[in-house]
Amino acid sequence: MRSVVFRFVDIGALKTALDDTRGSLPLPEGETVSDGEWVLAIFEIGSKRRATAAAARGVRAAGDTHLEFERRDWDRLVAFVVAKSEHMRAAKPVEIRSSSKVPIAPESSPPLSEMPPSSSLERVPFGARVLVVDDDPGTGDELRAMLSEIGVVVEVVASGERAKTRMREQSFDAVVLDFHAPHMDPRAFVRDLRKDPPDPSRAAIPVLFLSSRPTSRDVVDAFASGADDFLPKPFRAPELGARIFGLLRRARLARAAGGISR
Repeated sequence: MRSVVFRFVDIGALKTALDDTRGSLPLPEGETVSDGEWVLAIFEIGSKRRATAAAARGVRAAGDTHLEFERRDWDRLVAFVVAKSEHMRAAKPVEIRSSSKVPIAPESSPPLSEMPPSSSLERVPFGARVLVVDDDPGTGDELRAMLSEIGVVVEVVASGERAKTRMREQSFDAVVLDFHAPHMDPRAFVRDLRKDPPDPSRAAIPVLFLSSRPTSRDVVDAFASGADDFLPKPFRAPELGARIFGLLRRARLARAAGGISR
């Protein structure tokens, strides 16, 4: 799955674009996609390139091609804008136990059923390491298998404290954790990570939240805590792989621009 990059000078410009189009966006100048082609839309904001991403499908109508987003992805983009523009603080955590397994979207579920198989995703070219924080071994194994499809080296830990220890011992390129993980406050984990002064590279590591029953407030709180992306369950391996690939790609570009080494 290839990517299409949208660049905005600030969060206000992105908000205007979303308000004007309602579910779809015109292609950036110089970009082309085929009718029905799935791409990863990457949104870069300002010079720091703080961004998010979402899968989108090319749609040709009246001789023009635009990218069309599914409702849940569009709502997530809007929530991202709200969190960034209003600087909302995360609400007090409510401990909710998620299901013990990662539900996989059925083959008939649009639009993921139309996405390419995971074997066709672009493989990560730089030996990326991803840390998965989940206390259920079955879920960890499923996420490991999904991410292995794009060449990611995955390590699974069962708690936030163990994750902090491993991040001091080993460098990672991204973190994946459940928004409703029991026995920890995932949002506090991300906020603490973003305030890590001894290691700028660790403070900037991209974080993807997973959630089995997301609400609009959850999405806003996730981004407000410092997360980079939010993926509702159920999902299929291609979507998870595309999201992780987008986060890793942007993090690598940011490191190169800022001179931060891993």
